[in-house]
Amino acid sequence: MALSNVVLRSFLAAAAAITLVAGSASAVEVINTRSGQNGGVPGVAGQLDDTVRYLNGANPPGGPVSLFAFTPADFAGAASGPFATVINAHPAWSPGISDTQARWINWQADLIPNPDGTVGGSGYGSPGSALYAVPFTVTTPGATFATLQLEMCIDDAHGDWFSGGANLDGLYINGITTGYQGGNFGTPTTTSMLIPVNTGLNYMYFYQRDVGVLVSGLIFSATITVPTPGVLGLVAAGGLVALRRRR
Repeated sequence: MALSNVVLRSFLAAAAAITLVAGSASAVEVINTRSGQNGGVPGVAGQLDDTVRYLNGANPPGGPVSLFAFTPADFAGAASGPFATVINAHPAWSPGISDTQARWINWQADLIPNPDGTVGGSGYGSPGSALYAVPFTVTTPGATFATLQLEMCIDDAHGDWFSGGANLDGLYINGITTGYQGGNFGTPTTTSMLIPVNTGLNYMYFYQRDVGVLVSGLIFSATITVPTPGVLGLVAAGGLVALRRRR
């Protein structure tokens, strides 16, 4: 169930305030992650993204990942699934985002081996919906929340909201929906929000819904800022509890 606009607005405001305070602290943890990396550098079409994994990209083109609301098993399946593949940007897409190191990814690139050993095909992303899992590790002791700054493009839609389905939202943190449905393939979309995190391994999930049955893909860059624990952290953590109760 998506979070209410009132709750989201209040937490965006809190996130902005927390970021300002955290920016002046000495023990702030900043985590950067982006799509399309292979061996720590931007990959090329056909290479694996050695961080991002996916669930169910091979479903019928135009259909959802699941006919039912995502379960812990779905998120676990994405986190342990095959690695995503770096793809070329389709001519209708934004060629990139402001993070020039980020690359488009998909569950499969349209590449065909030729008899002479070369590779043909467009290198675009094959059609099909997928739930992508992006791991990130928080080392700050006692962490309960962070601010997320996200820039992305997606084809065709970020969640089922566009065509209807059981999972309307497109962005989840540790299996909890953020209520965010932004993103399109032609123009980069940016957002900032407060997210729940834990000390240790965490996951950000993108639900990329195929609709057009032609191509599909995702490109993103995210900065996760974990503030220094303290009074402000306790206030924000209490807000997160309220947020969870309103879901």
